[in-house]
Amino acid sequence: MRYLVTLLLLTLPALAQDRLYPFAVDQDKLGGAVDFSSLNRPLTPADRLFVRGEHFYRVGADLKPNTKDDERVPLFGTNMVFGASFPEEADAGRIAKRLRRLGINLARLHHMDTSPDRDPKEARSILTQDPYPTLNPVSTPRLRKLLDAFRAEGVYVNVNLHVGYVFRPAVDGVPEMPEGQSIPTHSKPLHIFHPRMVELQLEFTRKVLGALNLKKDPVLGMVEINNETSLVEAWQRGNLDRYALGAYKAELEKQWNAFLRTKYRATEALAKAWGAPPADPVPLVSRQEEGPVQRINDYLLFLAERDRSYLRRMRDAVREATDLWMPVAGTQMGYGGLLNLDTHAVLDYQDNHFYIDHYNFPNRAWDARDWRIRDSSSVGSGLATFLNMAAAREAGRPYTVSEFNQPWPNRQAAENVPTLAAFAAFQDWDSIMHFAYSHSRNWEARVPSGFDLNSDWTKYVNFGQSAWLFRTGAVERANKAVEMAVSEEVRLRAARERRIGAVAAALQAATGYDPNIALIHRVGLRRREGAASPALAAPAAPFRSDTGELIYDRDAKVLTLQTPTAAGVFGFIGTRKTAAGAIDVELAPGARGFATILVTALDRQPIKESKRLLLTAPGYTLGTQPGADPARPQRLVPYGSAADWFTIEPEPDSGRPSGNRSGGIAPVWMERVESYVTLRSAGKRVTVYPLDGAGARLAALGAEALQPVSRGGFRIHLQGDGQPLAPWYELVVE
Repeated sequence: MRYLVTLLLLTLPALAQDRLYPFAVDQDKLGGAVDFSSLNRPLTPADRLFVRGEHFYRVGADLKPNTKDDERVPLFGTNMVFGASFPEEADAGRIAKRLRRLGINLARLHHMDTSPDRDPKEARSILTQDPYPTLNPVSTPRLRKLLDAFRAEGVYVNVNLHVGYVFRPAVDGVPEMPEGQSIPTHSKPLHIFHPRMVELQLEFTRKVLGALNLKKDPVLGMVEINNETSLVEAWQRGNLDRYALGAYKAELEKQWNAFLRTKYRATEALAKAWGAPPADPVPLVSRQEEGPVQRINDYLLFLAERDRSYLRRMRDAVREATDLWMPVAGTQMGYGGLLNLDTHAVLDYQDNHFYIDHYNFPNRAWDARDWRIRDSSSVGSGLATFLNMAAAREAGRPYTVSEFNQPWPNRQAAENVPTLAAFAAFQDWDSIMHFAYSHSRNWEARVPSGFDLNSDWTKYVNFGQSAWLFRTGAVERANKAVEMAVSEEVRLRAARERRIGAVAAALQAATGYDPNIALIHRVGLRRREGAASPALAAPAAPFRSDTGELIYDRDAKVLTLQTPTAAGVFGFIGTRKTAAGAIDVELAPGARGFATILVTALDRQPIKESKRLLLTAPGYTLGTQPGADPARPQRLVPYGSAADWFTIEPEPDSGRPSGNRSGGIAPVWMERVESYVTLRSAGKRVTVYPLDGAGARLAALGAEALQPVSRGGFRIHLQGDGQPLAPWYELVVE
C-alpha cells in the first residue's frame, strides 16, 4: 500500500506539493486596508428589518415600514455554531468586532438546540437536559451579551429554532418508537407532524425569543423555523417510510385519511380519482409506490399541507414573541424542491444551502481521522451549484443562502467566497452566509479546522473584499429578469421524480430550461398555472452577463470580474495572460496554475483612477505535519488506493487513514501564488506594500518588481523570490 501511495504522489500532477510559506492573521489587531469595519454602524430602532416586496429593508427614522425613508439592506453573513453562540462575556465584544472587520453584518445562530447541556456551565446549547424546552441559565445571558455586542457593531442575527434537538420519550412525553428503533437524528421528520412535538416547539419558540428579550430589538434580523428537512423531502429520500413507525405511523395515517375526507368527501369520488376502491383506512403511500399517479399526487399534496400547517403555526409563535414585521423562513429549497413554493407561501422569504466538495466519511460519520474530499473546483466544474441555487430562487420575495462553503483543505477554496459574492450580487440575492465562523469557543485557533473561517486564512484573506462586493453595489445586478412559471403539475412531477433540491435539473426536464441562462440574466421561479416560461435561446459559451461585468469561460475553467471598482480572475489560468477589466493576470512558471486574484478600489473610485487599492492573492493552506523535523507543511495525499479521493497525510504511527480534520499544529503554511498583475492606471507611480497578518505594511516592493507599461499602468511581480511573502497587498497610486 505504501508503494502505491508513493506511486500516486509521483504520477498525479494534481498532488504536486507546491511552494508554501508561513502565514497567520491576527484577527484582534486587524486594521488598515484589510479592515472593512466602515461598512457597519451600530444598530438602532431605525435599523429594524422587514420585508418589502422582494428584499429586506430597514424601517428608517420614522420607525414605520413601507414609507419613503425605507432603505434596502444587503446582508453578508456567517454562522455561529454550537458553543460559539455563547462566548464568555469578556469575549463577546472582541468576537463581534472580528466579524465587523470582515464586513459581516449578519450572524446566523445555528445548532443552539442540538446538544443540551448536562452541566449548564458547558454552555454548548441554549437548552439543558431537563425536559424540553428548559433553557440553560448560563447560555441564555451569555447569548444576550453577544447580541448586545453584535448590535453595537452593526451585526444582525438570524435565530434558528429547530435544528438538531432529538425528542426523548421518557423525558418529553412523546411516544416511544417500536422496539429496537430510536427517535431519528434531529427528530426529522417526526417533529413536523406529531402534535406533542409541535406544541413543544411552539413553547420553545416563545420561551427562547422571550428570554432573550428580542421583541422589537433591531438586532434580530430574521428567524428560521426548521433546518434542512420537510415531509416532502423526507418522503423523497425514503426517510418517512423509515421513521414514521408505530404511534408515529398511526398519527400520520390518521392525518392522511382526514385530508382525503376533506378533499373528496365521499369514497366514490376518491375511487373515481384513483381508478380503484381505496382501503379503509387508506394506508400511507410508500416512496417506492409507482401509481396511480393521482394517488401519489394526493399524498404529496397532503405532505405539503402538513409542512405548511407546521410552518404557519411556528410563524405565528415567532410573530407573537416579536412582531408582525419579523421576516420568517421555513426550511431550505434544497429540502423539498419546487413544492416548497407551496409550503412556504405563508412565509416571508426563501432560503437555501450548498457546499462545494463537502467532506465524505466512508466509514463512520464525522470521524476526524477518516475522511476524504475530491479537491474539486466550483469554477472548474461548470459553476453547476451556483446555477442550481439561482434556479431555486423564488421571484417576488427575498432569497438567502444561509450556508455555503468549500471547506479546508480544498486547494481551490479561495475561489468560493468572492465568486459567490459577485454572482449573488449579479442575481440580486439578499444574503449569503458562510458556514461557519466557528463551531466552538476556541477563539485562539491557529490551525484550519473543518468548516470554520476562524483560522482558515485561505478564505479569510478575501472575505472582507467579498463583503464589500456584495453589500455596496460594486457588482451591478442583472439588467434583465427571467421568470420561470411552474405549474402544480411541474411541481408535483419534480417531487414524484425525487428531484429534491435539484431544481435546475427539474426545470430542464420539465420545461427545457437551460441553467446557463443564470450566467446571462437574473432568474427566478413563479408559482403560476396556465402560463408558459419565456422561450430563450440557449446561451453560447463563453457566457457574458448582460451587465458585461461577469464572464465565464467554462472550457478554460476561468471566471473573470470586471466592474469599474473591482477586477478579479478566478480559476485555472495556467500560463495564459488573462484580462479582467483594469487588470491582466499571468502566473509565474513555478505556480500551480490556479489563481484567485481580486483587486478592489478602497476609495471607491474606478480602478484606473483609484489612488488606493487592495489586491489579494491567497493560496491554499495546510498545518504543520506533527513530528516533522525540520517543520514542514502537511501534504494532501490520495485516500487509500483511490485516484480521485484525497485527504491529509496521517500523523506518524497513527494507524488512521487521515490527518486530523478538526485541528492540528501551527504554523499554518500558505501556497505561494507567484504572479504578474498588470494594473492599468492613470497614475505615474505606484507603491506596493505587502501586508502582514494584522494588515500592517511590510517593506514596499522594490523597483525591480514594478515595470511601467505602455498606455499607462504597471506590471507588478508578486510573491517573487526575495520579496516579503504575503497574500494581500495595499497599492498606493500617485
